[in-house]
Amino acid sequence: MQGMAIGRNTNTTSSKVHGSIKPGVLVFIFFFLAGGIYLYSLNASAVQGYQIREVETEMGKLRKENEQLKIKEAELKSLYYIEESSRKSNMGEFKEVSYVVERGPVAMRR
Repeated sequence: MQGMAIGRNTNTTSSKVHGSIKPGVLVFIFFFLAGGIYLYSLNASAVQGYQIREVETEMGKLRKENEQLKIKEAELKSLYYIEESSRKSNMGEFKEVSYVVERGPVAMRR
């Protein structure tokens, strides 16, 4: 029994663990997931860019409409427009204006 090994397996090349994943597969899964995340973020930023352009376009339209409304307001407040609309409504000018003067807390009899 001198040259025999008792109960030991000296073959180290066959000690493979079952269920392990090869490094190539791990690298493939990593790049696949990274690519998916990149495409998702790229799509999200494109959608946000589109929404920003829509809001900017709407803001431009509203600014233009606001300017037109300011011009219309100035026209309606102008004295000329008020005089013209009063003439069209057959309103006359006052010749004499009388004011009521308050003299006490109770209305007075005449």
